[in-house]
Amino acid sequence: MGLYKFFVILAKIILRIFYRIQVQGQENALESGALVCSNHISAWDPIFISTFYPHPIKWMAKHELFENKFLANILARLGAFPVQRDKNDLTAMKKAIRLAKKGDNVGIFPEGTRVKKRDKNLVKPGVGLLALKTQGLVSPITILGNYKIFSKMKIIIHPAIKVQDLVQDKDKGQEIYQEVALAIMDEIYK
Repeated sequence: MGLYKFFVILAKIILRIFYRIQVQGQENALESGALVCSNHISAWDPIFISTFYPHPIKWMAKHELFENKFLANILARLGAFPVQRDKNDLTAMKKAIRLAKKGDNVGIFPEGTRVKKRDKNLVKPGVGLLALKTQGLVSPITILGNYKIFSKMKIIIHPAIKVQDLVQDKDKGQEIYQEVALAIMDEIYK
């Protein structure tokens, strides 16, 4: 059993003890090659989503998490890779594209940081770029709850969306990345 599978089994046991978890739409989860995109309320989001999404996800994670060698080793073994959110991190983008084209699910939070309330100005065009470069499917997820112990948490896996369906005008240049990113967030916040 790999570390990822062990982590999911352990996390599922622990999270079900401390939270009332409802997962809706597991039949919509994509087995491979998808961009898994979600709102981002808490640092716990990748753990909740990875635990209850029925297929492995390789997360783009803020590079600060990789500054601690022990944590960096664990994250890397779980498939996560660093991204510098404060600049255009071409290395991380190329890796995400390569992984998705290879058939891995790649997890990304389009807002780039934790957000308590939706703000369209926080949505980064990077997710739009990734979606267009991979030409794959996007698996939008909404996570709801306050993360307080014994509270109810809800994870909604929405039907997959084709990137081509998000593009209105293909001749917009780089503006199209933001348009696609906002369309993805609209699906998440439905």
